[in-house]
Amino acid sequence: MIPHVGPIDPAVPVRIVVSCDSGHALAFALWHRPPGTDDWKKVAEGRTGDGADPHAATIETGPHSQIYYWVAVSSPVRPHAAYHARLTLTQRDAVVPHGSIEMRGTTDAAGND
Repeated sequence: MIPHVGPIDPAVPVRIVVSCDSGHALAFALWHRPPGTDDWKKVAEGRTGDGADPHAATIETGPHSQIYYWVAVSSPVRPHAAYHARLTLTQRDAVVPHGSIEMRGTTDAAGND
């Protein structure tokens, strides 16, 4: 289980970096839900890892905002291989408490997870 991230200062933007340390490709999407709404807005999506630079997105937050992420891991040439990906949330160039979210696992026979 991932611990609750924060506290986050609602007056300061949050920078989210998506990276992969194991040579796998990552597909990802990030959503933000402002306070007082039920509307999720996609703020970033793309691909990183597999030698590409990490992806960074900045989100303006507010009290009781929520951030949701989705990550898929792939490397068809590396079936049954261990992977290590990370989402890092920072404010003022410092990682927020519990803001380094590690994703580790092993790809399946097709190289996906």
